[in-house]
Amino acid sequence: MDTLLPTSDRAGIGSAGGPLRPGIGPVEGRKPLPTGAIVAPRPERRREFIPNSTLVGRTDLTPLISRFTVRPDAGVPPFRPGQYFSLGLQIEGKLVLRPYSTASPDGETQSLEFLVRRVPGGTFTPALWQVVPGNRVWIGPPKGLFTLQPDDTRTHLFVSSGTGIAPFISMLDAVLRRPPTRSLDSTGRPLVVVAHGVSHASELAYRDRLIALAAADPRFRYVPSVSRPDDPGNGTWMGRTGRVEANLARTCGELMLEPADTIAYLCGNPEMIERSEEVLCSLGFADDAVVSEHYWTAAGLS
Repeated sequence: MDTLLPTSDRAGIGSAGGPLRPGIGPVEGRKPLPTGAIVAPRPERRREFIPNSTLVGRTDLTPLISRFTVRPDAGVPPFRPGQYFSLGLQIEGKLVLRPYSTASPDGETQSLEFLVRRVPGGTFTPALWQVVPGNRVWIGPPKGLFTLQPDDTRTHLFVSSGTGIAPFISMLDAVLRRPPTRSLDSTGRPLVVVAHGVSHASELAYRDRLIALAAADPRFRYVPSVSRPDDPGNGTWMGRTGRVEANLARTCGELMLEPADTIAYLCGNPEMIERSEEVLCSLGFADDAVVSEHYWTAAGLS
């Protein structure tokens, strides 16, 4: 998710990029600097670009949204659904990194898939759009705490906007592979719900796959929505309209999602997350039944 960093990466980072330290005064055993002393700046540590992966596939959904498939030289390391990897390119002689959640399933060993939105005028994504299959890139280890709770038998409600659906594709596969815990015929409630909101229908990444899955597996429901139905590009859209958070109460009601037996995961732009949390709270969801991956726009991270 370009121009965005997970909250877990923000914690403990100071304005200069280093870890925050409490203001406890001089360190014991170290003489304080004399008044007016000039401290020489530390030399900038520049990370060398040593590619360790190859771009092996790319699918353009729109001019600004694409799926990229990257194959690490050493294979895919073990990761948990919902985690992200940093992609790196050499830009103007520097290694530039951006974090992206993977849509690949847990246990994948060959390659990783990422859903990326290009930011016109940005630094990283315009360069990424110049990379073609066969070109070399850098990828880091898996990171992030936005993961599924273990052995959770509740209904999973995945709410996303834009490219925020990527981690839920990975999570969806993991939940559906768990052993069944209840009879859906007796409750009428699905095991997993994916609610995805976009501005234009063409941005509904994984739409065909999710429609097919919903038709084949009664445990799964897919609820896409388009927020700009009057836009000429959405002229053929016959599905739900409005922002995903505005439809959230309706979705929960139609699918009989009980707050006491549902856990909601939210990923996307901050406004969507904030409003979705408000809706879920009004429906009776407890604080620990709503898990959010907060992102924010940061200058220069585009």
